[in-house]
Amino acid sequence: MEERNKSLEYKSSSSEITRQINVGPCVQTFFSEQHQTSREYEEEESESSYQGRLTRDERLVVDMKIPLTVVEIIHKPMEEFNDLRSSHAVTEEQMNICRDIRRRGKNKIAAQNCRKRKIEQISGLENDLSLAKLRKENILGERVELLRQQQEWGRRLDRLEKDILVRLGKEEKYWMIVVDRNMLVHLKK
Repeated sequence: MEERNKSLEYKSSSSEITRQINVGPCVQTFFSEQHQTSREYEEEESESSYQGRLTRDERLVVDMKIPLTVVEIIHKPMEEFNDLRSSHAVTEEQMNICRDIRRRGKNKIAAQNCRKRKIEQISGLENDLSLAKLRKENILGERVELLRQQQEWGRRLDRLEKDILVRLGKEEKYWMIVVDRNMLVHLKK
């Protein structure tokens, strides 16, 4: 009976959460007040800041008080970007951050273009595959028709040979019509 009323208490690795589990007829889990308020705060924070969330580079620009936007840093021509130090009062640290932002931005654009090209290539290959399948079906259809015509011409040739041999008074068991290289027709025994 005493074991049923014992409770276990432990803290998570973040040491914010304290759980108490009562072992008895029914098991209950309690979270500390601190955990509930921090979870609620995180949910409210994520819901409210989701739409107005700044990227890492945008936060860097704001935090370092850089006089340009991320878009300007990324899309300025190289000459204008290099003149940034002389045209604005920019420190070496700010300039290094701008270079990093520019590099990441250019890399992001290059990656997007690469993915776009890859999708276009895949689409082109899928179109080529569809055309190849249609060509294959057409060729197979033509092949079937040509085989049918070949059989028909073979039957006609057999009938013609029999008719010729009958008209010449030769038995087809012993005689055969042969065409040589010069396209001359001969009777062979």
